[in-house]
Amino acid sequence: MCYRAPMADHDFSEEIRPLGPIPREMYSEYEERPFKTCTRCGETLVDFRDGYRVSKVYRGGEVLFEYALCAPCFLSILDESSDETKEALHEYQKDRIRDTMGSEECVLCGKQQDETPNGEYALVAACLGEQLLDMNMVCGECVEIMNTLVSKKTRDVWDRFVQENFPGVPADLEPFPNQPAPAFF
Repeated sequence: MCYRAPMADHDFSEEIRPLGPIPREMYSEYEERPFKTCTRCGETLVDFRDGYRVSKVYRGGEVLFEYALCAPCFLSILDESSDETKEALHEYQKDRIRDTMGSEECVLCGKQQDETPNGEYALVAACLGEQLLDMNMVCGECVEIMNTLVSKKTRDVWDRFVQENFPGVPADLEPFPNQPAPAFF
């Protein structure tokens, strides 16, 4: 689920079956409940028939950064990202995406969550209403590799997203040692 983008005009709710309730690990740490509104537009997430995406970055068992994006905001950010970045991420991921789901192993390399250096990893979930559709873990090492593939244009999109939605958080937020985290989109 690193870069699997939904199509804007496609109703996924008809063909994807929910797996169950959103797990606690995908709740907002700040609010201690499932995300209720889109971080970017502020709209109520359960109202989006194409669902929404929740992203969380962990280090040493603590959440460093979290957000939820409704499908239109997620697609808008993808549209603003460079074609170069989208192609590079697609090429990197296409032969690495594993048929796995959940938070225990990296969807790209298979590294177990408890084996990640410094406990660095990201969780990304696709949700519809209060139900989980898909969830993947990406280890910090794979995130760092993907971040090297991100163009300046896409980094600027990420910086703008951080500046507009997280007052007080530096635009160059670095959840992992070398790069900001635009690969989580």
